[in-house]
Amino acid sequence: LKLFREEQELTEPSHATLLASGDRLVLHGQVKNVVELRESGHLSFNRGDAFETISSHDVILAEAIVGRNSRYSHRPMRDLDLTARYGIAVLAVHRQDENIQGNLDDFELQFGDVMLVEGTPSQIKRFADNGELISLNAVQERAFRRDKAPIAIIATLAVMLLAAFGVMPIEGLAIIGAVSVLATRCLDVEDAYKAVDWKILSLIFGMLAISIAMDKVGLVKLMVENVMGLLPWAGPLLMLSFIYLLTSILTEMLSNNAVAVLVTPIAIGLAQHLGVDPRPFVVAVMFAASASFATPIGYQTNTFVYNAGGYRFTDFMKIGIPLNLLLWVVASFVIPWFWPLTPV
Repeated sequence: LKLFREEQELTEPSHATLLASGDRLVLHGQVKNVVELRESGHLSFNRGDAFETISSHDVILAEAIVGRNSRYSHRPMRDLDLTARYGIAVLAVHRQDENIQGNLDDFELQFGDVMLVEGTPSQIKRFADNGELISLNAVQERAFRRDKAPIAIIATLAVMLLAAFGVMPIEGLAIIGAVSVLATRCLDVEDAYKAVDWKILSLIFGMLAISIAMDKVGLVKLMVENVMGLLPWAGPLLMLSFIYLLTSILTEMLSNNAVAVLVTPIAIGLAQHLGVDPRPFVVAVMFAASASFATPIGYQTNTFVYNAGGYRFTDFMKIGIPLNLLLWVVASFVIPWFWPLTPV
């Protein structure tokens, strides 16, 4: 891990570093390997047969889960240079039902991997924060800035009321409100930046463009007519149930955000074709795209627990399919109750 030469300290020496007599080494490995190294005669251990673990009251072991947007994903461990950058050591990695130990230089981390790391609390915190990791040993919640709460509440209410009275478009008011919250230190710029899921935002913008294009070229109308052709006898209630089921199935295979943006114009077109209020159809798409239980890829939380908990794909199907069917039946009757299918 380290090499001390007179007054010089080399952190994580490279393979090309030449050892010299008198160098002091900091080693990390299993005891049996250290015993073999000692018996080779190439190194001298001043304490003889006694091996002492280099430790301090500040050094702790911690577990951290690789997040979806972690910068450490899909890169060999040697390229991350974790010891030199953060002073921590990765002892093992758990992936589903397998523990990976030993030489991790060529190992590439993936979303959901659980890492066992050693270091001081401050080193581990910096390591986790910079790499978008979820530390299982540290408290993730942050203290509320209660003294700033009135400012945040006033900003939120101002945006809603001024938009309701038509003083400005809500887009401009929202930007002004966000800048006000940041300027008054209700929220740090770094926290605000991390709170935005840029990948999903880009996906939504892209799918919105596709949805507009579908509407402009008449593809939405064509799809609505084809659906109505398959179910010419279906009334608004049955068509609402069909939209929920279609969205639920697509969500299990695609991103829930993409499915919601893609199916919403179709749902609105069906409601307009049937001559009823489109709001129940939009709500059905919203619930169906959010209630994804049958596969580990349908929603981010499913994927997170899939790897971290060592689940199998069939585990989600056993529990998720009955849940999806139950919510489908309940939603088909409850949604029209709160949002009636009134003619327009």
